Amino acid sequence: MAGTRTSDCSRVSGPQPFVFAAGAEIKRHAPATERNRDVIAETLMKVLPAQGMVLEIASGTGEHVVHFAQIFPGLTWQPSDPDPIALASINAWRADCAVPNVRPTMLLDASTDWPIAQANAVVCINMVHISPWAATIGLLRNAAGILPPSAPLFIYGPFRQYDIPLAEGNAAFDTALRQQNPEWGLRYVEDIVTEARDVGLMLDQIIPMPSNNLSLIFRFR
Repeated sequence: MAGTRTSDCSRVSGPQPFVFAAGAEIKRHAPATERNRDVIAETLMKVLPAQGMVLEIASGTGEHVVHFAQIFPGLTWQPSDPDPIALASINAWRADCAVPNVRPTMLLDASTDWPIAQANAVVCINMVHISPWAATIGLLRNAAGILPPSAPLFIYGPFRQYDIPLAEGNAAFDTALRQQNPEWGLRYVEDIVTEARDVGLMLDQIIPMPSNNLSLIFRFR
């Protein structure tokens, strides 16, 4: 069950760079996190179980996981990332916020086999468009292997849809991503649904989110 936060250690006051020092470690800050974390949390309230372990894939700076842990005290959160710099940032946020229901970070590449046997939910925010397609395939395959029946896989980010024109801002973003890395870019929801179905994950909901983002909710059947 979601709880009420008495304080918000993960809020950054005033303009900040993407990276700033935090003791002996480096605590990173992504400005987009403060813009989207509350609306994502509102959606997660309708999706996540009341208890259990939530695996977050590509935790990035760590700001999302410490924020969600305060809102969902009944859940244990397992952050993960393939980048050692990100892992250090997550650990710094975890230490600063002193959230007891966030586990130590896990080195995990979404495209390879995951070092975890079971989770009650999997959450992945803003990874799919800034990683090779193999990472999305791995996300779906591995989630299907660790989720019990009806448990959710929550994916958030910007996507394309075959029957809906791409918003101008998302089109420009997609072009910029592909220029930065040809293996990146906005993925078609329909392609993800097809791959998910092949491993036993069925699309439960598509939820429109602010700034032309979507939340995709899959459940293991």
